[in-house]
Amino acid sequence: MNENLSLHPGGLDLTIDAFNHAMIGTAVYRNNKNILLTASRSKKSKLKILDVGCSIGTSLSALKKEFSIDAFGIDNSSEAIKKAKELHPDISFETCDASYLPFNDNSFDGIISECMLTLLKDPKGAICEWKRVLKQGGFLIISGLCEREGDDIQYAFRPEYPYDVNTSVLCKNGLLLKDALRSFAQFNGLSPIFEKDCREELIRYMAQSIMDFGSLEERIKKEQSETGSSVLDCSYDYDPKKVSYMLMILKKA
Repeated sequence: MNENLSLHPGGLDLTIDAFNHAMIGTAVYRNNKNILLTASRSKKSKLKILDVGCSIGTSLSALKKEFSIDAFGIDNSSEAIKKAKELHPDISFETCDASYLPFNDNSFDGIISECMLTLLKDPKGAICEWKRVLKQGGFLIISGLCEREGDDIQYAFRPEYPYDVNTSVLCKNGLLLKDALRSFAQFNGLSPIFEKDCREELIRYMAQSIMDFGSLEERIKKEQSETGSSVLDCSYDYDPKKVSYMLMILKKA
C-alpha cells in the first residue's frame, strides 16, 4: 500500500497550506503577535492535533513531519485504523464515531476534518462535539465538496446569519452548504478566519482520476478497497458544472 495515498482534492499540499493558514490566524488570538508557529517553536510546546476521519493517517503523518505536532487520529473504520497503526506507529489512532469522541473537554489545539462531514448522519452534532474537545482559541479545518457559486474566488465573511441556524441543513445531496455551515459555526462560537474555493484542485483531482482509473467512481472504489474508508458518497450523481470544493477554517472564540 502507498502510505502517501491522499484521498481528497488538493492532496497533502492543500492540507499543509490549510494548516499554515490556521496557525497564523490562531497565533494572533493566543499570543497577540502575528507570527507563524513553526516546527522549531512547537518543540517547546507541541500543538495537539486531531484528525477526524483520518483514514490511514496520511495527512497526520505529513503534518507531524512538517510541524512536529502531537498527532491523534480517529476513524469509524476499524480496517483503516488498523492500517494506520501499521504505517504510522508514532501516531495515536482510535476507532470511534466522529460525533462521540473519547476525549476530555478542551483537549486539542486544532482539529482537521477533510472531505468527510457530508458522510455523517448528524453533521451539526459532530461540529458541536468537535468544539467541545477544542481548546479556546483553537482551530477547526473543514474541507469538502460544496455547491458551486457564481464566482470561484476567495471572499470576505458576512457578520449576519443568512440562514435559520436551528432549522437549516448543513449538507444536501452530498454537498456542503457553505452559508449554512458558516452560520451554524458562528452561532455556536466558531468564528471563520479563512475560506477558499478550491475548484481548481477539484478539477485536477477529477481529471487525474479519469486518466488513472477511467472515472471518479472507479478511483473511489479503488481507494476504499485499499484503505477501508471513503471520502465521497458515490450514490450521488454529481454535476461537475454545479460542484466545487471548499476549505473553511474556524476558530473557537
